[in-house]
Amino acid sequence: MSKKVLVLGGTRFFGKYLVQSLVDQGCDVTIATRGKTTDSFGDQVNRLVFDRTDEESIKTTLTQETYDVIYDNIAYTSNDIEILLRHVTPKRYIVTSSMSAYHELHFDLKETDFDPAKEAVKIVYSEEVNYAEGKRTVEEILTQNYSQIPSVFVRFPYVIGADDYTKRFAFYIDHLIKQKPMAVDNLTHQMGFVDAEEAGQFLAFLGTSSFTGPINGASKGTISLEEVLQYVTEKTGLSPLFSETGDQGPYNGTPVYSINVALAEGIGFPFSQLRDWIYQLCDWEITQASNE
Repeated sequence: MSKKVLVLGGTRFFGKYLVQSLVDQGCDVTIATRGKTTDSFGDQVNRLVFDRTDEESIKTTLTQETYDVIYDNIAYTSNDIEILLRHVTPKRYIVTSSMSAYHELHFDLKETDFDPAKEAVKIVYSEEVNYAEGKRTVEEILTQNYSQIPSVFVRFPYVIGADDYTKRFAFYIDHLIKQKPMAVDNLTHQMGFVDAEEAGQFLAFLGTSSFTGPINGASKGTISLEEVLQYVTEKTGLSPLFSETGDQGPYNGTPVYSINVALAEGIGFPFSQLRDWIYQLCDWEITQASNE
């Protein structure tokens, strides 16, 4: 009998790769979204339309079935968790968290650098806290109030890829190609990233694992924006235009950091080397910017 899996938010970016990986595993997949974004999965998945912020919508829509695994890509605060788990009890719950859960970013971030069991549980709404604090409250409430549910919180760094709707990584290459001034305050900072497809595959892998608790997911190694832009300059002959009055870089304020993935690799998921694929993404972004 195939595993019944519910994915909350699975029609964009790494969520699409997660759903495809689950389908490839032979899972019985249901995706639950607001119904505003189409998907390309055809009859390979079931679909539910619901409002994540509406407890009644959750109660009436998501309680028709019992799921072996629920993937939650759209949990931003403890209230999101509370109104869901009042009505739905998965056998396994895998939540997309973030490196933002760490109070400070630095080289070699390990899961033990933030322990959600040691923080006070706070029920908060998205409009009350910033993204980082919201993600911490997600981990805190799961660890302390719902410890009976086997849960995983996946701490990703910046997720990047050709279909990244945030366009944050693309910003830098696009501005260079189009010769638009940009203000960048962390040009030489080494930073970590994860490929969107690999992020989806890692989430799917965790559905087959018995691991619980926080876990990092990232490509191995780091790169600086300076190195990215130097590569684009070498490919195009164009140089970036920097100006304090230029458009603000989306990664401004991000310090030097790297993500330790020894725990993930220890349970059997081999992450790629960042530099083995990121220049191919740069090539793709160069083509996109040049054709616009």
